[in-house]
Formats: sequence, C-alpha cells, structure tokens
Amino acid sequence: MEEIKKCIRTAATILKSEAGVMDKDGLIFASTDPSAEGQVDSASRAVMNGQDRFLSTSNKSYMKISINDQVRYIVYLCDTGTGARVNLELLGEWINTVIREHGTDAEKEIFIKSVLLENELSGEIPVKAREYKINLSEARLVIVVRTNETDGASTLDILQSIYGESSNSTVLAMDESTSLIVLNVSELSEAGSESDKDAYVDEITEALLDSLNNEGITAYIGVGSFVPQFPQIAKSYRDAMLALRVGKIFEKNCYISKYNRLGIGRLIYQLPSTLCRMFIEEVFPNEAYKSLDEDTLATIDCFFENNLNGSETSRELFVHRNTLVYRLDKVKKNTGLDLRSFDDAVMFKMASMVRTYLQYLETSKDNMIR
Repeated sequence: MEEIKKCIRTAATILKSEAGVMDKDGLIFASTDPSAEGQVDSASRAVMNGQDRFLSTSNKSYMKISINDQVRYIVYLCDTGTGARVNLELLGEWINTVIREHGTDAEKEIFIKSVLLENELSGEIPVKAREYKINLSEARLVIVVRTNETDGASTLDILQSIYGESSNSTVLAMDESTSLIVLNVSELSEAGSESDKDAYVDEITEALLDSLNNEGITAYIGVGSFVPQFPQIAKSYRDAMLALRVGKIFEKNCYISKYNRLGIGRLIYQLPSTLCRMFIEEVFPNEAYKSLDEDTLATIDCFFENNLNGSETSRELFVHRNTLVYRLDKVKKNTGLDLRSFDDAVMFKMASMVRTYLQYLETSKDNMIR
C-alpha cells in the first residue's frame, strides 16, 4: 500500500481533481486529499456488485483494479467529465505496474533469502537468478547487522535508506533483530588487493555503525567473506554469523567483527568442550584462576593490552611500579605462570580465552547468536 500511496502523492501534482484508492470495503487508504484517507466511501458496494469495470455517480467516477483476475482495489476520481475515464485508466495502469514490480521485488527477496539459507537447489539457482535479473558471476559480500528486537524495524529502514536505492546491493530482514546487506563487490574483487578490501570494509562498516549509533541504536556488525559468485552468498552469510559469534564471545565491546580477522578466537571456537576443559585443568589446576581478585584481573588485562610493558601498565592504572610487581608475583604464586615471561603470558592468555568460551557455552541464553 505504501507504493500505491507514493503513486497518489505524485498524481496530486498532475491531476486537477481529487483522486484516491480504496480497498474492496470502501476504506480510502490513499488520496490526493490527505483528509479523505481513513474515510469509507459508501458507493464501493455498488462498484463491487456491478458487472462493469467502471461506474459513475453524480460527482465521482470509479474503476476496479484486478490482480490475478481478482478485484483488489477501487480507484476513484472526483470528476465525471469526458476525460475522467481516460485518467482513471492511466492511474489504474500506473498502480498495476507498481504492484507488479513490487511483487517481483518481494519474490526476489524471498529467493535471495532461500539462497542465503541454502534452501534452494543448486541447479535451480541459475534459472531463477536470470528470471530476477541477478548476475551470477559477480562477486558478493554479506554484512549482518544485529540489534535488539525493539530497534529491528528502525535498523532496516536506515539500511534501506543507505543501500536500498543501489542496484549493487540488497537489504533484507532475516528476523526481528537481524538485517543484512548483500553487496555487489565485483570491481573491488577483480582489481583490489587484500588491503583495498580491508579498507573498503572498514569504511562502510564504521560509517554504518555511526549512522545507527546516531539514531540511538546499539548494533553489532558481522562481516562475511568475499565470494566470487552469487550462488556462494550462503558461505559469506555463514562467515558473517560466525564473526558475530566469535566477536561476542572473545572481544569486550566489539561492535564490528570481520571473518578474516578473528584471530585465535576462530580456533578456540572450533574446539570441543571436553578438550577445552582438559586444557583448563592443565593450565589452572584446582581452579587456580578463581583465586585472582578483580584488581589483579584488571591488572592482567591492562598488562596484555600494553604488550607486557610494565611501565605503561603502571602509568595507565595509576599504580606504583612495586604494586604492579606485587600483583604479577601474586599471579605467579597462585597459577604458576609468570606473565613477564612471553611463553607463560601466551599460555595464560589462551587459557583465559578458553575459559571465557566455556563460560559462554554454559551460561549463554542467546540462542540467536549460538
């Protein structure tokens, strides 16, 4: 109906007489006179019961609009002169064209969703793609945007305002909180280097995140892999979802996660939980990790963020160097790992990430992410 309203708003700049569209029950939902919208036209029953496509009253002309051989709407014009029927014909054909195009767009979206979810037979994809004028041989990239359900509709509107008019992108809503963009990246894929691709992804994702944040929407963005052909967009979608999961688990305040930059989190995510528990018991026997208080844990995080640089860590934490040494000695005493040693620091970092992953598996209720 929104597309029909756009037609009528445009018609208001052309027609001299009031025109509008109503449903089969006579409810006017689009009119060149906005005050008429929401009113019921009592003549609709006579129009629907009549055998003719056209009907005129003392001050209005009406015409039925059929879709798939069924009357769906009635278009009217507050004019009964000689040109009224021609204007109704033109307006009706315009509306019919918009409805057909909109229906094709909806069917195209359903097809693309089916490809993303791997519900289409591989042999049928080329046939349907040609029907919807989709170039199979052009490279694609899928970007997933996750928000809470309350902001889902607003997020979709923002994405459509940015990418909806572009012939090189498709914006879809997968559920109430998940929207995605399928980008045509053929030019970049053919001529661009890996650094060019990274720069492109950084630019569009940061701009997208800023646009959503400016509207008060907290969003998490997952970037999939570049795939050379349209039928492979399911892989890019899976990769984008994996990026969201790994980013959520291992990175604090991670709002943009890229499949090609998941680091060690990618490996840990693939490990079976039994193997993870064996590793934790080996590195932190008797749950030694639990003996570390919050100040010590905060110190460890800061120490790692500063690349094991004690001076920078002390300065950032506003503590004396001796206090830092005391806390690191405490870690060594409780866990047997000296974080000033590179090998021990790597072991501690990996064990901490594995432990975080186990906690996530045991406590998370975020089924949409898992």
